[in-house]
Amino acid sequence: MKALEWIEDRLCHAGSLRLYCGGLAVQAYGGTRPLNDIDLFIPAANFAPLVDELRDHIRKPAMRQREAGWDLTYVQFVYDGIKIEVGSDDRPLIQNGASGEWCPLEIDYTSAEYRSIAGLSIPVMARSHLIAYKRILKRDVDRVDIGEIA
Repeated sequence: MKALEWIEDRLCHAGSLRLYCGGLAVQAYGGTRPLNDIDLFIPAANFAPLVDELRDHIRKPAMRQREAGWDLTYVQFVYDGIKIEVGSDDRPLIQNGASGEWCPLEIDYTSAEYRSIAGLSIPVMARSHLIAYKRILKRDVDRVDIGEIA
């Protein structure tokens, strides 16, 4: 997967911590649904330099956004036709699908599990953390993912 190789190369070159989540992490744990995009978090200190370096690939500009159960600062790049959504770890929130309450999402790089995807070993969100945030969001896609990896 060229897009994953591309973003991994940029982040490794910059020496940035990173934590893959979403559908890619679900696939890393054996999930089978098709990948919509590549989602990951990086430290806030690395966010602006990455956005600047990759500005020619920006589809959605870097800014705080609240949509689809998420409230976070992120940027969307497109490489080789694949969307790559990079979030800053600066206070991301997720919305409880049952109550509507906004809850902090802890980004814990130290609990990352290295998994092999497309021939690359990448740090993905710990399975228990991934399942926990998907249980809070309660979107249809989250229910499918939980059913496949829980």
